[in-house]
Amino acid sequence: MSLSKRIFAAFFAFIIVPLFVIGSASYLVFQKIAQDKYAEQTELTLKAIGHNISSMIKEANYFSDFWTMESSVESVEQSLESGGSVKPDDSAKSPDYAQLMEKKTLSQRVLLTFPGIKSITLYRKNNQQITVNFTNDKPITRAELAKFPNYADMLRKNGSPVWLGPNEVPELSSEHNVFTQVRVVLDIDTLTNQGILVSRFKMNELDRIFSLYGPQGQSDRRFLIVAGNGNIVFDNDGQAEGKRISDYIDIEKTIGIKENSTSSKSKTLTFEGRKSIVSVQNLQLQRLGVGDWKLVMITPWQYLSGEMAVFMRWMVAITILSVVLALMFNLMFIRRTVTFIVRVVRAMRQVERGDLSTRVPVVGKDETSSLASGFNSLVTRVSELLDDVKQEQSRKRKAEMMLLQAQIKPHFLFNALESINILAVQNEGRKVSKMVQRLANIFRISIQQKEEITIEQELEHLQSYLEIQKYRFEELFEYTIDVPPELMGNRILKLTLQPLVENSIQHGFEGIDYMGEIHVSARVEGQDIAFYVQDNGIGVPEVQLARFVSEGMLLDKMYGESAETGERRGLGVGNVADRLRIHYGSPYGLTLCSAPGHGTIIKCLIPQEAATVGGDTR
Repeated sequence: MSLSKRIFAAFFAFIIVPLFVIGSASYLVFQKIAQDKYAEQTELTLKAIGHNISSMIKEANYFSDFWTMESSVESVEQSLESGGSVKPDDSAKSPDYAQLMEKKTLSQRVLLTFPGIKSITLYRKNNQQITVNFTNDKPITRAELAKFPNYADMLRKNGSPVWLGPNEVPELSSEHNVFTQVRVVLDIDTLTNQGILVSRFKMNELDRIFSLYGPQGQSDRRFLIVAGNGNIVFDNDGQAEGKRISDYIDIEKTIGIKENSTSSKSKTLTFEGRKSIVSVQNLQLQRLGVGDWKLVMITPWQYLSGEMAVFMRWMVAITILSVVLALMFNLMFIRRTVTFIVRVVRAMRQVERGDLSTRVPVVGKDETSSLASGFNSLVTRVSELLDDVKQEQSRKRKAEMMLLQAQIKPHFLFNALESINILAVQNEGRKVSKMVQRLANIFRISIQQKEEITIEQELEHLQSYLEIQKYRFEELFEYTIDVPPELMGNRILKLTLQPLVENSIQHGFEGIDYMGEIHVSARVEGQDIAFYVQDNGIGVPEVQLARFVSEGMLLDKMYGESAETGERRGLGVGNVADRLRIHYGSPYGLTLCSAPGHGTIIKCLIPQEAATVGGDTR
């Protein structure tokens, strides 16, 4: 992975991701804290509302208790008859007109003690039905009353009230959605069943209670009273009355409220398409004759998270702004720095490949510009040092060449002059003249300033040398030269073949009792020219040959010095090997093949060059 990708991955992993995690965690923590705090407040609110609803039911019970506490059921009947209608037996004996008016006035006063009452119906045991009605609703018959689900429970309680909410039993609620109380009327003296009293109440007090706890506005809290059978008996908004609470939420499964639980439960749910906190509280009104009613409060999350939502929006906006600024910083600074580093790395690789002309552009005035300037200065200095080294090596090679050539000239001159001296002592004037002529020919080629000469000139030099040596060692050896004419125009390092032949004469033929033979040949091998100098001398000992093969020893190191004269033997062959390696490179030079008693073959390999037209002038 590249450096820029690594930095971007680290930037994403250590900045973007933590910001996202911190923001999400903060939102969830704030939401949980707000929900917990609101749940505590909600429990207090629901308990207070439940207490008010309980007081309202108690007050209604006190009203109905007033009727059932009369000394006899007849007083109840008389009071109802004075203010209502009697069915179906209207033939009963009635009091006089004044008494009727007085009881009617009393009945109206009693009814006015609880303004929310809408009707009272007494079902006597003799099937007589007496009703006081303040609405246009038609009361149900005794037979219809016996069908409602709580009828048996009401008879079992024998005087205790049983409450039914609006829409809990639609037949009793009528179109006015009233609360219905049903109870058995007992004779106070004998406690015998005298009939059934059905009272209907319009609980306007509920609106006042819930208005105290519900803030006004579009995000108002919603209050529902849910009966045990799942019907919604009251909705302060009026929209859900008569519907099933399961159409909205499942209280038992979703909220987890138990029937005998006294504490409220809250959970975040979706109610009518809005995220809301739904809180449920058991009203615990069974002792007042009310069934398993639950108070449900729905608070939109928007209302609860009002200020927190503003804070979260600001936090999200600041986080996004921070991320954008961080990305801009990454693009403008970090990316620029990484790009500069990558550019420097590429330049370093080019320098490693030998391109010392590489330079890094200097941009800006910060540390990167100083680094670029330093890199450029370093490459420039390295280039200058390499040029100095090359010049120094070139001068060194030239000095080595001059030294090697200088080593050859005295060595050969000493041998040649010694041969001429011997001939002069013997009064061989003609031979002396030929040897001096050939020696002059040799020196004419040696003193040329050129490092390379044609093969033709090199062979002419070699032949002059061999003739001089034959004058000195008359019957010691014979020689042959076999070089193709087409190779004569190629160039060779001067004074290359003569030291090899000299090596055969001095070392290969030392102590032999037979005629020595030297054969010089040349041929083309690929793109190179190979010279072979072969003799039938004594050869090279195996130990010295093995050392040469394994350690790459030069031939001059194989012979040491002469015990008689102190002369370094084989000096010319070693110099030739060094000169070829320095001049042509490591692929070229000398190769030795020898065995004791079988002679020696020296291979000299040089690169082939185009022939010089017309040869070289002397």
